[in-house]
Amino acid sequence: MIQLTLCSAKGAPGVTTLACVLGAVWPVDRAVVVAECDPSGGDLAGRFSLSTRTGMTSLVLAGRQGMVESEDHTGHTQTLPGGLDVLVAPTGADSATALDRELGLSSADLISGDCDLLADCGRLLPHAPGQERMVRDADRVLLLVRPDLAGIAHAQWAGTRIRQLSKSRSSVVIVGPGVFKPHELARELDSTVIGSIPFDPAAALMAGGGPGTAKDFSRSALVASAREIVATLIEETTSDTTPGHGPPGGTAKRPTPESRSRIRRRLRSAPEASEPLLIPSNKSPRTVSP
Repeated sequence: MIQLTLCSAKGAPGVTTLACVLGAVWPVDRAVVVAECDPSGGDLAGRFSLSTRTGMTSLVLAGRQGMVESEDHTGHTQTLPGGLDVLVAPTGADSATALDRELGLSSADLISGDCDLLADCGRLLPHAPGQERMVRDADRVLLLVRPDLAGIAHAQWAGTRIRQLSKSRSSVVIVGPGVFKPHELARELDSTVIGSIPFDPAAALMAGGGPGTAKDFSRSALVASAREIVATLIEETTSDTTPGHGPPGGTAKRPTPESRSRIRRRLRSAPEASEPLLIPSNKSPRTVSP
């Protein structure tokens, strides 16, 4: 099992989008789930007409009731059209803040079985116990940063906070264009840069269920960058020995033609131009999103 936490300092750099695209290109021989752990509220339910009754709230409350030592998360996931399993959070800030408190109080494992977890923690906030727990428990923390003066200024506080909470490895992901180069960002933030996400609004829109084709999406610069990040993450994280999570299995491999096809199916969040954009209300939505 690998637990990866994604977060940002400020400026909405697309934490949810990246979490879901990483999940879409995650090795097909490894189970993975994206969990919304943002104390400011989740995006997936609103973007994909998912129910907030099933997700992070139901999972955390079930664990808090002590019915089982570790609740099976699979009973609380919903699946995006491409096949990515997600644990959605409430959209409202009040409900999300209450959930964050419950998550901080809970001692139960969030994910059961041999499944990797991508935790979307959104913007780092002070005094958010659930968010802090996800950073503290992570095998790896990714901080998304825009490469400009404001982005660096906000990221300096966030980087310090991450180091206070977690002894695991943390890395920076650069989002979009800017005046600073990767080595300059690494020096200013005293952290390694694991990759860069290009400004690719068309692919980001498709990742959120907008119009487009799976072929265009899978060939986009956004997906290509995500693949590189995942390959590095899997290789580095599986070589680490992180106490408390057990030995993660597997290493990054070049995708075979068969696995490319399976990845493409998982990537298929965007409807074809001839398909309706809305999911019928009598079906349980399942998708990849920003």
